[in-house]
Amino acid sequence: MPSYMKDKKEILARLRRMEGQLQGIRRMVEEDRYCVDVLNQLSSIIAAAHKVSAIILGDHIRGCVRDALSRNEHSDDYVNELVGVVERFTGRK
Repeated sequence: MPSYMKDKKEILARLRRMEGQLQGIRRMVEEDRYCVDVLNQLSSIIAAAHKVSAIILGDHIRGCVRDALSRNEHSDDYVNELVGVVERFTGRK
């Protein structure tokens, strides 16, 4: 079971809002709206995606990674996987 289950409702609500925002941005482009207005809306989508990612990452660390480390099962694999995820989200890889 994924570690984000306790936050699933919040995550889904945020994703639905993002979907609505994306549809709005598509309409803005179709209507030839001003570039900066489109960029401002895109910025809010990026921020929302970062928030959802932070929720899921935090849950993963507190759940999956902690459990693996406490059981000492494949702990190096989990740590390396976590480092890879953090590197992708911080732009270091």
